[in-house]
Amino acid sequence: MASTTAIPRAHGARASKTRAKKPAGFHRSWYAIARSDEVGAGEVIGRDFLDGRAIAYRGENGEAVVMNAYCRHLGADLSMGKVIGNDIQCAFHHWQYGPDGGCTKIPASEKIPKAARVFKYPTAEKWGLIWAFNGTTPLFDVPEFVDFAEPDLDIRTAEAFDLPVEPWVPFTNSMDFQHLRVLHGLKIECDPDAIDVGDYRIQYDVRFEDPNLGVFDQRIRVTGTNTIALAGRLNGMAILSMATGTPTPDGRTHGWSVTATPRSEGNDAEREQRLQIGEAFFRRLIQEDEPIMKTIRFHDGLLIDADRALARFLQYVRRFPTARPAAE
Repeated sequence: MASTTAIPRAHGARASKTRAKKPAGFHRSWYAIARSDEVGAGEVIGRDFLDGRAIAYRGENGEAVVMNAYCRHLGADLSMGKVIGNDIQCAFHHWQYGPDGGCTKIPASEKIPKAARVFKYPTAEKWGLIWAFNGTTPLFDVPEFVDFAEPDLDIRTAEAFDLPVEPWVPFTNSMDFQHLRVLHGLKIECDPDAIDVGDYRIQYDVRFEDPNLGVFDQRIRVTGTNTIALAGRLNGMAILSMATGTPTPDGRTHGWSVTATPRSEGNDAEREQRLQIGEAFFRRLIQEDEPIMKTIRFHDGLLIDADRALARFLQYVRRFPTARPAAE
């Protein structure tokens, strides 16, 4: 007999009478804010993030900083200000904040209130992206590829998708093998019971057979609930792909892709070919998913025995910790 289980619901879906109240906040995960090359030394940008807004700026020391966008004085958007040394200066009354979020200068007063502080997100740069962790202290490291280190790879990063769902919803595909078979036409070999599901990441090996590209052996890692990294070989060629999604206040997910290949394998032309193949494979999956993701209303439904891996992913999402640190 087919087994059933309740599943998490995306933003906007009708609540079930038996469903527990959705926890406040967003998953405590690493979220990409911008490409690294979008924020040069002395520059600041604003981004809609979580249920508010954040800024990313880079001081004279070269380090990227992500913090809440609104000045504690009167709420002016700090992305309208300018970088002074390693601080960000508000355009409205020139209150100045250091890279830890604390106010360092108020032109109209020598006394700085203790509460003059904006929330500073734990920040990191990797894979050509600036990342912010939703929480006061990261629970885990920035997403990685299994068996590959960043300095050993040629990397290409791009904005990849924008979907009207919460970030975890597109990544149900990572363990929805029936979906991959019927929509994307991939033959899959993976034992659902061999999938390693931890507190903050999921890891497993899988073999895809694409009718157009051939055999793709992959080591897959899902980090948090919003990033998947696939490291493997397509017909012997080392091709790596990462996708990550960031929530915005209007209930959407803005996504980035990272495509990579080892610098030690082949010449420039061969590595470029591998990057193009990896990008094309990812774009195809996104294009095939997009019409469905733009209209889906995730709801409590019925899962069958063939959905065992998907059910494990949904249980992982359900128990994942949440936070709203910028509002606390």
